[in-house]
Amino acid sequence: MLTDIAICQAVLDALPEATVLKDNERKLVFLNQKASEFYGRSREELIGQEVSFFTDPEQAARQRERDIEVLETGEKTVNEETLVDPSGNRRNVLVRKSRVTLEARHFILTSIMDISLLRNSEAQIRYLARHDVLTGLPNRTALSEELSQIAAQRMYRPEPHALFLLNLNDFNYINDTYGYQAGDAILCEFGQRLRNEVGSSGTVSRIGGDEFSIILRNSPTSEMANNLALEILVMMRQPFTLTRANPMMTISFGIVMFGAENITAGEIMRRGNTALLEAKQRGKNMFSFYSELLDASSVSKRIMVKALAESLAREGDLTCVYQPILRSRDEKVVCVEALARWNHGVLGQVSPVQFIALAEETGLVIQLGEIVLRQACRDIRNFERLNLAINVSAVQLGEQDFGPRILAVLAEEDFPPSRLELELTETSVMNANETSLSHLAKLRKVGVKVSLDDFGTGYSSLSLLKDISVDSVKIDRSFVQYVTEVNDTAAIVSAVSQLGNKMHLNVIAEGVENQLQKSFLVSAGCSHLQGYLFSRPVPVDVLKTLLSDEMNMLSRIWLNDL
Repeated sequence: MLTDIAICQAVLDALPEATVLKDNERKLVFLNQKASEFYGRSREELIGQEVSFFTDPEQAARQRERDIEVLETGEKTVNEETLVDPSGNRRNVLVRKSRVTLEARHFILTSIMDISLLRNSEAQIRYLARHDVLTGLPNRTALSEELSQIAAQRMYRPEPHALFLLNLNDFNYINDTYGYQAGDAILCEFGQRLRNEVGSSGTVSRIGGDEFSIILRNSPTSEMANNLALEILVMMRQPFTLTRANPMMTISFGIVMFGAENITAGEIMRRGNTALLEAKQRGKNMFSFYSELLDASSVSKRIMVKALAESLAREGDLTCVYQPILRSRDEKVVCVEALARWNHGVLGQVSPVQFIALAEETGLVIQLGEIVLRQACRDIRNFERLNLAINVSAVQLGEQDFGPRILAVLAEEDFPPSRLELELTETSVMNANETSLSHLAKLRKVGVKVSLDDFGTGYSSLSLLKDISVDSVKIDRSFVQYVTEVNDTAAIVSAVSQLGNKMHLNVIAEGVENQLQKSFLVSAGCSHLQGYLFSRPVPVDVLKTLLSDEMNMLSRIWLNDL
């Protein structure tokens, strides 16, 4: 008859992770083949020895303390270390220790999981989240971070800076005439030209399709900024290089001088956009400095805040549209994401980007979020087995009664909690306090699902998945867009999908626009898909028509023309 120890050894030998069993004197009783490979020595050499995976004295001492702690308390420990394997390669590993009792004796069970690939993928995610895939320049996220850092430092180091916001004029003409590949080449060339002009005195970023920015450092004066602006205009007189033509391009840009004044990063950007608009109105190849004389936007902002507050207080102005989320294996709609729309009697159809940002800034997003949730529950309640995804902002998550408020609406609208999925960004969860995280935990206990939206654009994706319980991750559309064109992006999407699948999470790819993207995402392991390839966001009556038809969703491409 096999002993308990023999049975345990047989089980450990089949594990894919490097695993060892030590007795209460920390001497090796057993190690599997993977562990033997990690040590670079045979089992026979190691059995009965007091050895460690780690050659670094400090790491070895730390692991010894954890061994003793596990033996004495029986509590499991998990920690991450970096080790150098026998081949000299650095590896990120997850070390798990637990106490097992076999034949009335205590043993230490230690396993080592190599997570180097995940850590490398995470580093790539962080890089891509802050850099433009096409040009390699910093992106809008990186620009916002730099502006925020400068604004935060002004209290103890009020140094002057300058922000340029630049826009290539009539860029769509290039794409339509010469093709998107030629347009991409011009964007790359323009970005490189700006870097050559700025040199080491500033940072060039691509913040949109044909939008770029420059932050000038080293205490620039208005005269220095003006001189750089003139040099950029001279540079624009040179035609851009294409295989078939050498087109001339024009530019408009606004300039903001800042540093000593107590203003936020958002206000700096707003002033830059105000100056850019003035430059566009003056003609092509023009620039304009920001001044308070240009600033009439504060008046329009107050008007819009008042109009939004009035619309929140009455029915009809704010409505919901719904974008289907399909299950990959059979392309059936299993969930819809509710999206707010605002049509004001005077202002007309207001962009969600505009009014949602305004709602968050003014605190009106609390009321807006409740209205959207209530309306969506009413619209989707009678669609059996169809889940509802709702976006939750950081402002909502930070409310003291966030959890009870959600449950109250669900109860009043008779909507099952198990059919609701809350979509939160990585940043909002990462910055959430204990109360907010407690609310999320209580909501999950009653069946509400939690999804990490825009997954991959934050900074601690793997850490977040370890620290909080979620049901789904949504791969950001910025990765999906280039998944069939850029190898790094494809590798990131594959790594995130594999990570999600290993953790038994739904992996949702958003922004799917063509068949090539869809095929790659399915093969990479994405369990759910969302995007214009299947349907644009539609009103509830169109959704009813869509769901009443049992045909394959791909036959409904006509929805893209709505």
